[in-house]
Amino acid sequence: MTIDQLTQQIDQKRKLRRDIDLQKEIALILNAVKKFGPRNISLIARQTGIPRETVRVRLLNMLPRYGFVIRMLPNYYKLGLARYFGYLRFSRQFADRAKDLLRWLGEKTYLMYWGKVLMRNEFVVIVTPPYRFEKEYLNLFEVLADAGVLEDYWFRKVRAYGHPHASYRYFDFEKGRWSDYPVNDGEEEFDEVLVNEIDEAERAQYIVDSLDLKILQQLQYDALKDITDIAGDLGIHPRVVSYHFNEHVARKGLVAGWMVSYVPTQTLERGAGKFWMLTEPPNSPHELRQLVRDLARPPASCQSYNVLDDGSVTMHFVPTSDMSAVAQKLGNMGNLEGELMVLREADAYLISAELLHGNTWLMSNDVAIELFAI
Repeated sequence: MTIDQLTQQIDQKRKLRRDIDLQKEIALILNAVKKFGPRNISLIARQTGIPRETVRVRLLNMLPRYGFVIRMLPNYYKLGLARYFGYLRFSRQFADRAKDLLRWLGEKTYLMYWGKVLMRNEFVVIVTPPYRFEKEYLNLFEVLADAGVLEDYWFRKVRAYGHPHASYRYFDFEKGRWSDYPVNDGEEEFDEVLVNEIDEAERAQYIVDSLDLKILQQLQYDALKDITDIAGDLGIHPRVVSYHFNEHVARKGLVAGWMVSYVPTQTLERGAGKFWMLTEPPNSPHELRQLVRDLARPPASCQSYNVLDDGSVTMHFVPTSDMSAVAQKLGNMGNLEGELMVLREADAYLISAELLHGNTWLMSNDVAIELFAI
């Protein structure tokens, strides 16, 4: 073996070691984030043995560059909010005003998400009205139907919702792209943040005030935001904010968890390329978990799912590859039955602190009147 060949072999081994170390390093950091949250970089560094500055660079620079985002997930049930998944079909006469109407509902009421189906006047929506106003809030859509704004609509109550973590074991951070196979040999169990509906007696144990909600709102916008920065934005002393976060938000479990999410950088602003799948009820919780586990891997990343009151499941995906690969995978899912809805665009809304007065959620009697004024 010549000196040049030996040198080349050594360089290749060094590169392989760097690749393995990088993959392991990222996995350690993200595993710690799922457990402790992303804001305490020093704690993550201590738990992983990775230098603090390296953790900071990975979280703030490398991961966002590749489309990996850390998100704070509120527990809507503990906030006293119900959750419904719905479908809206607008009439042709009002199709051009549909998005304005939904934006208003998202900013002023309890609509938290809408997605427009490609080439249709149809939308999938998620609403989170307070339990005490469930019927009144859903009646708004009946009013819209009676007025001819909606041609058809339906809502199903969500009994549980889950957010699988992005399968970063399949992402090659050295090359910056997804792989069909795990990049390293380490074992990674399927992991998710799962939130089950709670009963009325348990809901009564969670008393939320407006400051708790404002902190959650800030963390929804930026999960890595520091307490000092949150306090500055809210105009409140950092010690007060820290107390509310630790004793109210964290201790009461108002944060359901921290999600490692994947958002393709080219679709960061809009919902293009995302899609929903509505499936028939699985035969068992084990079958549902296996389904979510299978569909959370490339070429599609399952971002969230909702288990509805009739047992059916709605699943939200972001492709990690072209749609032909996604279609092929779904076609190989055996007896899976359902409907696929590709989105043209989508939008989501933060929890509105303006809708909480003291410890009580509000709903104006004039919402329907204001709605028709848009």
